[in-house]
Amino acid sequence: MFEAIIYGLSTGILLSSMLGTVFFLLIQNSIVNGHKSSIAISLGVILSDIILIVISYFNANLIPKDGTAEMWVRIIGSAVIIVMGVSSILKKAKVHYNDTEIPARPNPYLLAAKGFSVNLLNPGNLLSWITISALLNKDDNYHFNNTNRIIFYLGALIAIFIMEVLISRGAVYLKKFINNKMLNRINTVLGILLIVLAIVLLWPVFKLLF
Repeated sequence: MFEAIIYGLSTGILLSSMLGTVFFLLIQNSIVNGHKSSIAISLGVILSDIILIVISYFNANLIPKDGTAEMWVRIIGSAVIIVMGVSSILKKAKVHYNDTEIPARPNPYLLAAKGFSVNLLNPGNLLSWITISALLNKDDNYHFNNTNRIIFYLGALIAIFIMEVLISRGAVYLKKFINNKMLNRINTVLGILLIVLAIVLLWPVFKLLF
């Protein structure tokens, strides 16, 4: 059990430390809206990770491969991500750190939905969890029973959430180094990453059509 917890925590720290779209999304939101609002994004990410874990754990494809359903899911998901990416690039950010300025309180449900969709629609995340599940199923390497696997996944999810909270908290201390130009660059980087993610998601559709 102890081994499962250690492996789970280590895996969660590794996954959350990758400079992906969620990483930049957390930093961007924390700088603009404060680190507390990023908790909603983290909860959305955790919820999507739970879904990805369930899919990989039972080694089941909810959507038939190379079918019409999969194609439309990819098209619709990519369209949503592209809209988010273009919006982030075109958005003109304004730094408002003055105590006399009170930024509008962001909708936590929208933030959670953003974290959920960005994380869930990233094919790399599903591939990562499938790889992890495949390794855990090799009893000769880990000797993990079903209980230990559950403990492993719980440890990973806890580590991911804690790391994302720390990332969000750390971004707040960068306020004095951030100006409008820097914030717009972060928005641009996030937007480009989202568009690249959409292209990756659409690539199998392109191959099928062309």
